[in-house]
Amino acid sequence: MAAAKGTRAPQRIVLIGATASGKSEVAFRLARRFDGEILGADSRQVYRGLEIGTAAPSPAERSLVPHHFVSFLDPSEAYSAGRYACEARAAVLSVETRGRLAIVVGGSGLYVRALLRGLFEGPSRDEEVRGRLTARLRREGLESLRVELGRVDPEALRAILPGDSVRVIRALEVHELTGRRISDLRREQAREPFEARVFGLRWPRAILAERIAARFSRQLAGGFLDEAKRLREAQLPENAPGPRTLGYRELIAHLSGEMSLEEAGALIMQRTRQLAKRQETWFKNMAAVTWFSLEKTEELSRVAEAIGVEVTRGRDGEPV
Repeated sequence: MAAAKGTRAPQRIVLIGATASGKSEVAFRLARRFDGEILGADSRQVYRGLEIGTAAPSPAERSLVPHHFVSFLDPSEAYSAGRYACEARAAVLSVETRGRLAIVVGGSGLYVRALLRGLFEGPSRDEEVRGRLTARLRREGLESLRVELGRVDPEALRAILPGDSVRVIRALEVHELTGRRISDLRREQAREPFEARVFGLRWPRAILAERIAARFSRQLAGGFLDEAKRLREAQLPENAPGPRTLGYRELIAHLSGEMSLEEAGALIMQRTRQLAKRQETWFKNMAAVTWFSLEKTEELSRVAEAIGVEVTRGRDGEPV
């Protein structure tokens, strides 16, 4: 786990794990100790007005530690892993030119992979194919397209959130245009790796479910429903990413009279547990990750201390 004597570990770290695993707490501790800056790798924390429901860093935390890729986009604006990779690489290098520690933290596996390994761009969009798939989406519903993608590329499907029609259509489009799976093509992309030390947090499934439920209760008490109400009142386009975000779409359905708040809450926690399972599967397949297995919240400080030792070794080139 330590850097070899006489060598220097890359002066950047990446912290991964499922939703509600405590990544942000560990990252904040590290940033405070090592004069670091935090770069989010979360596909939904990028949106303004979704801070409570996406568990984005609080204003107080952001006043103490510089954060990047948090609350900077309108919830109607699309954002891609490819764009993130380019902007995040530049941001990491900028942090390092200031002599500070870059700490990338997030649960969006595609964003992390795009940053570290690059991203397969694929063939240019084909309006005829895309139009046909979009028409099917309206006529048959998203589940029909997901079933088809599961037949041709189950690996790609596992990495796509249930309500994400954009990525489902893109994966099917690439398959139709190339005759190959987008998951295979991504593996074959040849972009220079972006070196980093990668650390991961994992919990027993039952304990993580408890953490998800406890966080949701805090979010409701902190104004989650008010955020959803403002998002609904904004009357954004149907394909806007903000209202389709996990948690918001269920609360908006409640506000529209489609279900009770209790039903919406139960559905949010169920879908969040499913998201956590997909994230764990994704990250389990990543190479060169130092994992920390946790069972108590108090252990997060131990993780921060252990990673801190590695950061110190990497900076000095010698064990502390």
